[in-house]
Amino acid sequence: MTPCYRSVAVWSGLQRVIHWVAAFAVLLLIPLGLLLYFREYINLPDESGELVMDIHASIGFVFAAGLLTRIIYLFAGPPSSRLGDIVPHTKAQFALAKETIGYYLKGFKGKVPLYFSHNPFAGFAYAVYFIFAVTQVVSGMTMFLLHGLEHTHDAPDHSHSAQNSQAFPDWALSLHDMGALAIALFVLAHFTALAVHEIAEQRGLASSMISGNKFFSDEEIKELEAGVKHKTGGAR
Repeated sequence: MTPCYRSVAVWSGLQRVIHWVAAFAVLLLIPLGLLLYFREYINLPDESGELVMDIHASIGFVFAAGLLTRIIYLFAGPPSSRLGDIVPHTKAQFALAKETIGYYLKGFKGKVPLYFSHNPFAGFAYAVYFIFAVTQVVSGMTMFLLHGLEHTHDAPDHSHSAQNSQAFPDWALSLHDMGALAIALFVLAHFTALAVHEIAEQRGLASSMISGNKFFSDEEIKELEAGVKHKTGGAR
């Protein structure tokens, strides 16, 4: 008998907005960053380079605002958006992460790992993503602000500011480049895992960040509710 699947609300409206702000920002920042990285090889004029940098920085500030909101939401948002739901820290989460690895090694065959919102195994990747995202924001904003200070004619001790702005990117630019590469790899892994899970499990994972809902069978919902009762000692 084919199980009956029900739509269950998982992601809040604000969480979905934050997700799409970050997604579109990253998809724009990566190609713009590549233009800046290869500007000397493609003979990009200085004026065009400055324009690309300004656009890149502007989108970066939008990304930073979204990231800050998401970090606040890690502690003040609903249960499905909080840090404890993303980063594995309980025996049940580690057991589910192990079960997920086994599911992958079996070629996505057998019992599908059951989780309401975040997959605990993916939680490790999300934690690393947050670290690199914060690093990108700090290094990028610092370089942009120092770059602007260098070109401000009325800045005090202009020559000293220029000297500092030229010294800073030596390590900050390398850090920013490595972070960009890490985030690009995360995006590729995210899209790949999303496609594979969507095909294998058919829970509406891809559309859930639009509708806010995922699909579970009645038996799965009972199992999930039983897990919630177990964690809360039976309290509702």
